[in-house]
Amino acid sequence: MISTRVAVARERAFWDQLDFTNRSTLKLKAAVGETKYPIRLVDHVSALEDEGTLMAATLVLSYALAESAVVDRLCLDSRSVAGIEDWGGRLLRTTGGNWSSVTGGLAGAVEVGVVRNVIVHGQSTIDEKNYTRLEKAGSQAFALGDVVELTYESVVAYRARLKSLLAVGGLSADGSPAPGGK
Repeated sequence: MISTRVAVARERAFWDQLDFTNRSTLKLKAAVGETKYPIRLVDHVSALEDEGTLMAATLVLSYALAESAVVDRLCLDSRSVAGIEDWGGRLLRTTGGNWSSVTGGLAGAVEVGVVRNVIVHGQSTIDEKNYTRLEKAGSQAFALGDVVELTYESVVAYRARLKSLLAVGGLSADGSPAPGGK
């Protein structure tokens, strides 16, 4: 995530330093395989200024990797688990750990799960179902109808919660047994 942010910042700086008189009409051609896609320079630079896609992709992938590591470790069918409160709780029980030992606790973990769900389902706000889930876990991070916006700082915090859950559950951040883990 950090390297991608650096690359994007360098690309943005490159285009910002060039002095074009026809900036609004200038087009770039990006080749993907044998196909070339034209894009206006102003649209390209605008896309570089929006980190939302990178942050969303990072969170969704991080969550998926954590969930996958847990269901693999516990020999579960991923379709048989229901949210981070379920698969995370099952993992914690294998080590005698509990949510109070996890960064953000149950409320923080459920917040990660809810934000991930909002993103993958193409929503932008907290609906009644997600609000009820947050409330049940003791989270007051969002109100009904709140817009979910990912920032670099929030994604770092969400990933730290996932890593903490894995560590307390006896897995390292990459899903392998943690040193001293069961």
